[in-house]
This record gives sequence, structure tokens and C-alpha cells, in this order.
Amino acid sequence: MKVLVTSALLLLSGSFAVNASSKSAYVLFTETPAKTVCIKANNASDANAFFSSNTSYFFEVYKPGTKADLLDIVNKLKAQEGVEACSPGTITGDYCAITLTLKTKKDKAWFVNAFSSAGLNHVKINKGEAVELSKL
Repeated sequence: MKVLVTSALLLLSGSFAVNASSKSAYVLFTETPAKTVCIKANNASDANAFFSSNTSYFFEVYKPGTKADLLDIVNKLKAQEGVEACSPGTITGDYCAITLTLKTKKDKAWFVNAFSSAGLNHVKINKGEAVELSKL
């Protein structure tokens, strides 16, 4: 029974792909990289509109590292021009919540620069795959 359950989980947890030329099927697993910004918001599917629409943002960082690493990320975000406040929130498993409040609305390019400066290199929006900030 354990083998059956494990096999089912493996099939369902990855992306299933079929190679048409060899008619073989295989499973692709993608792991979320450490220090990934995870955004869960209905209006985040359009990154340009999402990042330029508010002054207050809530997101999580996947595997930020030690508590000192997390505080370093928060302090680097606080140091960015235009940031009113930035504070860590609840830690849930491998995820740490962060609230970022800006003085004025910023665009996507500002967020890419701010996240990169804080040592965050990937972003994952809703149920999408993690992508490099430079490809956002």
C-alpha cells in the first residue's frame, strides 16, 4: 500500500510530460529555490499591474535561511529608497511572512531591484513556477 501511495504522490506532485518521438512518459520535478519571494494574490497574475497598484505588500520568503539572514533581508528592504516600513511576520515551516509598506507606488522594475538587493533571486506568483527575478 505504501508503494502505491508513494507512486501516486510522485505522479501527482510533478509535471507530467510525454515525449512524442519515443512515446515515453516521464515526470519533471522542480524545487523552489531558497530565498524565493512567494506572492499569493488574485491580482498578481499581471506582474506589471500588481506591483504598480499598491503601497502595501504582503509576501512570504521560502527558506530565508537563519534568523540573522531573515533580518538581513528585512533590513536591506528597509534601506531601499521609498520604503516606509518593512517587518518580518509569522514563520510557518519553511516560509516567513514579510510586510512591506512603501511611501508611494512603485513599478515592477523597482521591486526587481529591491528584491535583488536584498539577496532574493526568484519569485513565485500564486501556483506558478519560481522564475528568476530578471525574467519577471
